[in-house]
Amino acid sequence: MTDQTENSTSQLVFPEITKSHKAPYLSHISLILLTHLGEWVPGLSKILFHNSGLTSLRSLNFEERPTLIPLPLPKEKFGVTETLIQGLEIFDQKSSSYDQNGSTGFLTVWHLREAYLNAKTTPLKVAEDLLQKIEIAHNSTQSYTSLGGFHIYDREDILKQAEASATRYAQRKSLGPLDGIPIGIKDEIDVKGYETRVGTSFINLGHKAQRDAFVVERLREHGAIILGKTNMHEFGLDITGNNPVAITPRNPYNQKHYCGGSSGGSAAIVAAGLSPIAIGCDGGGSIRLPSAFCGIYGLKPTCGRVSSRGIYPLCWSVGSTGPMAASVDDLALAYYVMAGKDPEDTNTYFQPSPSLYGFYMTNTLSDLRIGIFPAWNYQVKDSEISAALEEFKNAFQLRGAEFIEIDIRELEQARVGHLISIGSEVNSSMKRFKKEMHKISYPNRATHLVLDHITASVSTDLVFFQAQQVRTRVMEHLMSIFSDVNLILTPSSGITAPYIHPYALRHGELNSSVTADAMRFVSLANFTGIPAISVPAGYDAKGLPIGLQFIAKWYDEATLLRAAKVSEEILGSRRRKPSESRWFGDWL
Repeated sequence: MTDQTENSTSQLVFPEITKSHKAPYLSHISLILLTHLGEWVPGLSKILFHNSGLTSLRSLNFEERPTLIPLPLPKEKFGVTETLIQGLEIFDQKSSSYDQNGSTGFLTVWHLREAYLNAKTTPLKVAEDLLQKIEIAHNSTQSYTSLGGFHIYDREDILKQAEASATRYAQRKSLGPLDGIPIGIKDEIDVKGYETRVGTSFINLGHKAQRDAFVVERLREHGAIILGKTNMHEFGLDITGNNPVAITPRNPYNQKHYCGGSSGGSAAIVAAGLSPIAIGCDGGGSIRLPSAFCGIYGLKPTCGRVSSRGIYPLCWSVGSTGPMAASVDDLALAYYVMAGKDPEDTNTYFQPSPSLYGFYMTNTLSDLRIGIFPAWNYQVKDSEISAALEEFKNAFQLRGAEFIEIDIRELEQARVGHLISIGSEVNSSMKRFKKEMHKISYPNRATHLVLDHITASVSTDLVFFQAQQVRTRVMEHLMSIFSDVNLILTPSSGITAPYIHPYALRHGELNSSVTADAMRFVSLANFTGIPAISVPAGYDAKGLPIGLQFIAKWYDEATLLRAAKVSEEILGSRRRKPSESRWFGDWL
């Protein structure tokens, strides 16, 4: 374990585990100028690449084989086993659990389900009322008043789905707890009849998806009402959700702050009460960071746990599709419906059966061993985040959980390896659109110039190859850690929701210092394929939500969801909705 000392103010002092990135904030004229210079001045983008820190692996030597997709194979080596299978039946006796948990006013699946079953309302009436709320939330053209959660929705299609659901309830042929539940889908995921624009102004323009993505198919099979597409960061290439070529979602807790990215629109509609569940994709915290910034629950499943068929190929080795929800029960429900094998996605073949075993075992946690790495956890910009983590740690201990200090080696190399991997993969997608580069926002054009040198380096100094060797090395180290602990507890982010600079809405921005601080704790799970979950843990002095993250071994989403359920009980009545002007969830 890293040595630790106390200074004169009794504050713990630790060495820097993952590097902070110091760079000037760029927006408006400075950003536009840098982008054009990079595009026209030979050698400038190469200088920017070398200053990015992405070449730091060059001086290191690795003997491990490269891992291109972080699947835990062979399963026996990584401790992957079948567990006791428990599925949707666990909710049958627990439909009233929301009266005791921390949903505190957020509309949930089970509120709707009870109303439908008791004929207090119908899915059609709910859809009509909800559409009015969506229009109110999105009817303003002013920068700081429109929620900006939805990219596009089809009113007639929503009503048609709702009418079919209402008929099923009237005939007592409901398809289960998701029947009649409105769900938003990130604009990275195919929904039949919609263009998948990936946050851009031109991809798939005029070309609607002819088939639902696998996850959308699963949701429809259970009767969910697909509301349409939610806004996202262009190409998913940052953590704020800023999108000058489309719409930038605003944080329901403070409209002058970001929702996070890249699944910001999904987080916005859940936090604002427009949908109890939304679906996001997570290649570098893109589910967990918006969930943390907006005070909701977000799950990044294990690599290969949820099919990627019908997901736009942005970052195939680090990305996962998962649910975001206002309550843990809703999160678990959506996860269980989405997870499982898909004959058309070979990465899903190796998984054990999904299970929700132990979900309601929250009173006694004596079977849980939770790892913490203090030197890493204290790399936050806000002491209130550290205080929230300590409070939750103490509450888990009171229920019997044992905490063990661990040392996660080579986190900095893993951070760089992740950036190289996701950067090269997203850049490969962007390279297809050289003729449309002028339609891409200035921040992403500038980022593309830097990322181009990663893919160019594959044939020269093997930086990409080294990153995959690091992946193997870190996965094997995590395998050792998870032989001793069930979970790892960290902050979700080193900061709370970033402030929106006025110029950034029009021109975009590059703020790599904020990006590095936000991503500090999330990229490990993407790089190594392990599952992770973000849970609300309170609020900072500005009233912005704080998130904590639990990480588990491959395919152990059940333990993550159990920890989230405990966390929901710990926060309890202290959890609060956004202010009345930013809350639209009173449509039931």
